[in-house]
Amino acid sequence: MQKLEYDPEVKILKIRFLRGKSVDSDIIGNLVLDYDKKGHLVKVDIMDVNLEDFIGIADHKKKKTIA
Repeated sequence: MQKLEYDPEVKILKIRFLRGKSVDSDIIGNLVLDYDKKGHLVKVDIMDVNLEDFIGIADHKKKKTIA
């Protein structure tokens, strides 16, 4: 299970890997890594993400692969 969610108001991109409940977190720069009780990575939050930056990168890569 992998789910992406973006909140443009606070500019947070959430990537959920497992359905488990988060019981512990590590903060590394603009990343928040959430773990379940067994230590498995449940979710990653990436703070201060501008989605338009990602769209621009994707468009740029498409143009390179077509050419």
